[in-house]
Amino acid sequence: MQADHDTWAPRLVDVPLSSAVNDYLLRIQQLGAVEGPGGAVGLNPALEPVLDALHHLLAGGEVEVRVTRRGHASLVHELRQRVEDATREVNLLQRVAGSSLTTTV
Repeated sequence: MQADHDTWAPRLVDVPLSSAVNDYLLRIQQLGAVEGPGGAVGLNPALEPVLDALHHLLAGGEVEVRVTRRGHASLVHELRQRVEDATREVNLLQRVAGSSLTTTV
Protein backbone atom coordinates (compact mmCIF):
# COMPACT_ATOMS: atom_id res chain seq x y z
CA MET A 1 0.00 0.00 0.00
CA GLN A 2 1.21 3.44 -0.87
CA ALA A 3 0.39 6.46 1.22
CA ASP A 4 -0.46 9.63 -0.65
CA HIS A 5 -0.54 12.58 1.73
CA ASP A 6 -1.69 10.36 4.61
CA THR A 7 -4.58 8.88 2.62
CA TRP A 8 -4.89 5.54 0.94
CA ALA A 9 -7.38 4.32 -1.57
CA PRO A 10 -7.52 1.09 -3.53
CA ARG A 11 -6.41 1.30 -7.12
CA LEU A 12 -6.48 -0.99 -10.10
CA VAL A 13 -3.23 -2.23 -11.61
CA ASP A 14 -2.58 -4.04 -14.85
CA VAL A 15 -1.21 -7.55 -14.36
CA PRO A 16 -0.35 -9.40 -17.54
CA LEU A 17 -1.81 -12.90 -17.48
CA SER A 18 -1.72 -15.51 -20.17
CA SER A 19 -5.17 -16.40 -21.46
CA ALA A 20 -4.91 -19.87 -19.89
CA VAL A 21 -4.10 -18.41 -16.45
CA ASN A 22 -7.01 -16.01 -16.82
CA ASP A 23 -9.32 -18.88 -17.82
CA TYR A 24 -8.19 -20.94 -14.81
CA LEU A 25 -8.78 -18.07 -12.40
CA LEU A 26 -12.23 -17.42 -13.86
CA ARG A 27 -13.11 -21.13 -13.62
CA ILE A 28 -12.13 -21.50 -9.97
CA GLN A 29 -14.15 -18.36 -9.23
CA GLN A 30 -17.15 -19.91 -11.05
CA LEU A 31 -16.72 -23.03 -8.94
CA GLY A 32 -16.94 -21.03 -5.70
CA ALA A 33 -13.39 -20.13 -4.68
CA VAL A 34 -14.71 -16.68 -3.83
CA GLU A 35 -18.21 -15.84 -2.79
CA GLY A 36 -20.39 -12.94 -1.87
CA PRO A 37 -21.95 -10.01 -3.66
CA GLY A 38 -19.89 -7.24 -5.25
CA GLY A 39 -18.28 -5.12 -2.55
CA ALA A 40 -18.46 -7.98 -0.05
CA VAL A 41 -16.53 -10.71 -1.84
CA GLY A 42 -14.41 -13.07 0.22
CA LEU A 43 -12.57 -16.35 0.05
CA ASN A 44 -14.76 -19.40 0.44
CA PRO A 45 -14.29 -20.40 4.13
CA ALA A 46 -13.51 -23.99 3.10
CA LEU A 47 -10.38 -22.67 1.34
CA GLU A 48 -9.00 -20.74 4.31
CA PRO A 49 -7.03 -23.69 5.79
CA VAL A 50 -5.63 -24.47 2.32
CA LEU A 51 -4.47 -20.88 1.87
CA ASP A 52 -3.05 -20.84 5.40
CA ALA A 53 -1.10 -24.05 4.65
CA LEU A 54 0.20 -22.48 1.43
CA HIS A 55 1.42 -19.44 3.36
CA HIS A 56 3.25 -21.63 5.86
CA LEU A 57 4.83 -23.66 3.06
CA LEU A 58 5.99 -20.50 1.27
CA ALA A 59 7.38 -19.17 4.56
CA GLY A 60 9.59 -22.24 4.94
CA GLY A 61 7.23 -24.42 6.92
CA GLU A 62 6.06 -27.94 6.23
CA VAL A 63 2.45 -28.89 5.61
CA GLU A 64 0.40 -32.02 5.12
CA VAL A 65 -2.66 -32.08 2.85
CA ARG A 66 -5.29 -34.78 3.01
CA VAL A 67 -8.40 -35.06 0.86
CA THR A 68 -11.22 -36.24 3.13
CA ARG A 69 -13.84 -36.65 0.38
CA ARG A 70 -13.01 -36.82 -3.30
CA GLY A 71 -14.57 -34.27 -5.63
CA HIS A 72 -16.13 -34.94 -9.01
CA ALA A 73 -13.43 -36.68 -11.03
CA SER A 74 -14.24 -34.81 -14.23
CA LEU A 75 -13.88 -31.40 -12.52
CA VAL A 76 -10.66 -32.44 -10.79
CA HIS A 77 -9.29 -33.55 -14.16
CA GLU A 78 -10.47 -30.30 -15.81
CA LEU A 79 -8.75 -28.15 -13.19
CA ARG A 80 -5.52 -30.15 -13.35
CA GLN A 81 -5.55 -29.81 -17.14
CA ARG A 82 -6.15 -26.07 -16.86
CA VAL A 83 -3.11 -25.75 -14.56
CA GLU A 84 -0.98 -27.76 -16.98
CA ASP A 85 -2.21 -25.66 -19.93
CA ALA A 86 -1.57 -22.42 -18.06
CA THR A 87 1.93 -23.46 -17.05
CA ARG A 88 2.76 -24.55 -20.58
CA GLU A 89 1.41 -21.29 -22.05
CA VAL A 90 3.29 -19.13 -19.53
CA ASN A 91 6.55 -20.94 -20.25
CA LEU A 92 6.07 -20.54 -23.99
CA LEU A 93 5.31 -16.83 -23.66
CA GLN A 94 8.33 -16.31 -21.43
CA ARG A 95 10.62 -18.13 -23.87
CA VAL A 96 9.34 -16.01 -26.76
CA ALA A 97 9.63 -12.77 -24.76
CA GLY A 98 12.98 -13.66 -23.24
CA SER A 99 11.81 -12.43 -19.82
CA SER A 100 9.17 -13.05 -17.19
CA LEU A 101 5.96 -11.46 -18.40
CA THR A 102 3.20 -13.49 -16.85
CA THR A 103 2.11 -15.24 -13.71
CA THR A 104 1.48 -18.95 -13.53
CA VAL A 105 -0.72 -21.00 -11.25
